[in-house]
Amino acid sequence: MRQFLHISTLLVVSLAVGALVANADVATPPSLTITCGDINSTTLPFDNGHCTEGMVTFRGSNFPENVYLKVLSYPAGVLIDQAGYSAHEGQLVFTQTLVPAGTYSVIASSDEAGEQVLTSMSVTVDSL
Repeated sequence: MRQFLHISTLLVVSLAVGALVANADVATPPSLTITCGDINSTTLPFDNGHCTEGMVTFRGSNFPENVYLKVLSYPAGVLIDQAGYSAHEGQLVFTQTLVPAGTYSVIASSDEAGEQVLTSMSVTVDSL
């Protein structure tokens, strides 16, 4: 019986270590957060998640070295801005002027055509 307990314990430990190793290979997906204002601003969005119209700074992590961004009005889908950025050590920071008040979509992709979407988010800005 004692040998059975040792073998059972080894089996459970082996499975746990295998699960940890398997999960270590899973990359954390890229993500974006916003602050209201320029790159030096620390103003968080209002309780409703909105900023006032003007500059909005996006900060992200876990990005590849080259990232392509599109900013579109929502729901019309009018292209407001499109640019390539470098994400040094996976960190991405950019500021976008969002005027007039409304909702905008920000799409980050790993290719210029925008076919390999990494993450996207919707941002609403209110009138001043």
